[in-house]
Amino acid sequence: MTKKRNCRRTIDESIIHEKAVKMRKMTDEQLVHYVEDRVEKARSEGFNQGKAQTPKYRSISIEKIINEIENVRGIGATKLADIQAILEKHLAVWTNV
Repeated sequence: MTKKRNCRRTIDESIIHEKAVKMRKMTDEQLVHYVEDRVEKARSEGFNQGKAQTPKYRSISIEKIINEIENVRGIGATKLADIQAILEKHLAVWTNV
C-alpha cells in the first residue's frame, strides 16, 4: 500500500490521521484508560438521552374520571360504582408507584 501524501488529504482525513497517530503512540496503560473513558462517556450520554426521551406521566385522578363519567347519559349510580371499582383495581398499580 502506498503512502498518501499530506497535501492530498482533506481536512477531515488529516484530523483522523492525527488522532490515529496519537493512539498508536500511546502505551498500553494509556490506551486502556482512553478506551475506558470513551466507553464511560458514551454510556453516560446514552443514559442521559434515554432519560430525556422517557415520557412524562401525568398523575391519574380516579375522582376526576368518575366525575366526567357521571355526565354520560344512561350511567346510573350502580354502574358508576362498578366503573369506579374497576378503575381502582387497575389503576392501583400506577397510583402506588
